[in-house]
Amino acid sequence: MRTLIITEKPSVARDIAGVLGRFTSRDGYLENGQYVVSWAYGHLVELAQPEDYDPALKRWSLATLPIQPPQFKLNPKPETRKQFNVLKKLLCSDGIETIVNACDAGREGELIFRRIYGAAGCKKTIKRLWLSEATPAAVKEAFGKLRDGRELVNLGLAAEARSQADWLVGINATRAFTCRHNELLSVGRVQTPTLALVVAREKEIRAFKPRPYWEVWATFQKQTGENYRGKWTRGETDRLYDKVEAAAIARKIGPDGKVTRVEQKETREQPPTLFNLNDLQKEANKKHGLTAQQTLDAAQALYEKHKLTTYPRTDSRHLTEAIARDTLASRLAAVVAAPEYASLVPGNLPAPGKRYVDDKKVTDHHAIIPTAVKPDPADLGKNERLVYDLVARRFLAIFYPDARYAVTKVNTFAGGETFISKGRVELAPGWKTVYGKHDDREAENAEDSEDQLLPPLTEAEAVAVQKVENPEKQTKPPARYTEATLLAAMENAGKFVDDKEMAGTLKVAGGIGTTATRAAIIETLIKRLYIERQKKALVPTHKGETLVDLVPEQVKSPEMTARWEQGLLEIEQGELEVTRWLGGVKEFTREVVQMAREQEASNGVKQQREALGKCPLCGKEVVEIPKSYGCTGYKDGCKFAIWKEIAGKKISPAQAGTLLKKGRTGILKGFKSKTKKPFEASLALNEEGKVVFDFSNGR
Repeated sequence: MRTLIITEKPSVARDIAGVLGRFTSRDGYLENGQYVVSWAYGHLVELAQPEDYDPALKRWSLATLPIQPPQFKLNPKPETRKQFNVLKKLLCSDGIETIVNACDAGREGELIFRRIYGAAGCKKTIKRLWLSEATPAAVKEAFGKLRDGRELVNLGLAAEARSQADWLVGINATRAFTCRHNELLSVGRVQTPTLALVVAREKEIRAFKPRPYWEVWATFQKQTGENYRGKWTRGETDRLYDKVEAAAIARKIGPDGKVTRVEQKETREQPPTLFNLNDLQKEANKKHGLTAQQTLDAAQALYEKHKLTTYPRTDSRHLTEAIARDTLASRLAAVVAAPEYASLVPGNLPAPGKRYVDDKKVTDHHAIIPTAVKPDPADLGKNERLVYDLVARRFLAIFYPDARYAVTKVNTFAGGETFISKGRVELAPGWKTVYGKHDDREAENAEDSEDQLLPPLTEAEAVAVQKVENPEKQTKPPARYTEATLLAAMENAGKFVDDKEMAGTLKVAGGIGTTATRAAIIETLIKRLYIERQKKALVPTHKGETLVDLVPEQVKSPEMTARWEQGLLEIEQGELEVTRWLGGVKEFTREVVQMAREQEASNGVKQQREALGKCPLCGKEVVEIPKSYGCTGYKDGCKFAIWKEIAGKKISPAQAGTLLKKGRTGILKGFKSKTKKPFEASLALNEEGKVVFDFSNGR
């Protein structure tokens, strides 16, 4: 009797087989005398579509809503049905005794496995391989500590509940608002509150009216000739909103002044906490302009392909005591073996304290840190190098002492007014040695900093007024969200909620979305044309703003999704029954559908989209949507679409319009065959309304 190991993707299966011994390759799996290793391609099995319950539900109509199946069905995805059949045969084989779930160690990996297992009708014993890093040593150790699959039942239940809830809200809310307003409006339990944050910020910026104000600055000179600057301050304010008053203060300053107070103290700055995924994505966006998805992709490759960092989809910033005790020295040795980090070996190795090591603050996975594999930058792509560098330096920093600064505050009295000067001098760089002298962390706020290198000053010292200025400035609106600041807003969504109890729930739930899903949520909003990137800024489109205006508060509020995340956590911990929680979701879905029914129809979205031409199948308008140029008759079942990318070439709206109006385009270059060979051809519409290649004018 052998053991079947199921991984989330083929590359992981090959890695595990390489660790366990010699395997023979078969069609869809690998085998030796003890093990069979096979794989999924992510989600092989998914929730059935409405029309799978009733063919009449294929047509979108308010009258058929809400759609709430008494029992959810699972369907193998058509494009990967062959691999599902391989897994089903293996799962049901008499020669297989035990099943090892080796999918990613988290909620989504548990869902992928349990759906395959359930759809195959398997009842065999499950063991769980729980990996936080994919090195051969870690794989061997994890196989020696396989967990009983029953320990993860609640995690699987939470994963399935989340998926079913998203189906209920997504299907019903999207259909309800689409049918009511005669325009495709995609609604989701996390994406819509996230979109609402971006829209609210944009409206705040538009409503902002700049207000001029004036500052008064004086330059003072010591008797020894050294200068320093001071900013006018009165009480709690250092701004004047009256130009005449500012000019009057400036005129009366001088010619002499006196130092009235000198405060000096030493401050310390601790090394930053270790990365969880959210923090890593924020840092990569701020420092290198990477999107959240690019950072996640790079971190996943570093974990899975290169074995250089630990599991990325973690929300913890801490390590376990066992990891700290047994592995930090080998990880540190691997990092500093690389030339770019060789000079950063700490003088001694103090054991990191509770700021970094705390078993109680480690959830499914610990913080993202390097493995004991020596990095070779030549093997890494650009984004992978950048992300590894962030992880490695953050890890190295915890072995260094605090950065130390001498902070000085000086009050100078002149012309009956008080001026404040601030200075900050580095005494010891401490952990900032890891980042070098040009650390972006310090440069972020350099433009607004009022710190200066102050000369030695003593109380009652006389100084001369060299120059007085009163520059005019303007109040600034809040900045648009970047991916870094939007990720932070999603994580700390409680600050957008007035209800203190609800804000507390949001904090416990970790905000809206999870570390593993936030990047995908942002990408979804962009693909669906609800927001767009303008350099680093995220800006809502007209369609996005219209959607937020149309959906009721309950749908776009961070409170709803936070309550859900809290409920899912309680399911995961065995404190809440799935049926009870889903009952609340179903009731909420009914309320949302009723809200849509009671709204007045709006044409606000449709007016903004120009028709590219008429559908060759049903005669209705064809408009641009995220992945294609599609027929507006989709609600009546029309499937006509011109894909935005065909054989590796992007199709422009103008080319799609020509194809619709003339039935064919001119010769287009840039297509690639399945063997990556470039070719050129015209696109044409055949009698069935399908887009085909036309080579009659030559390749």
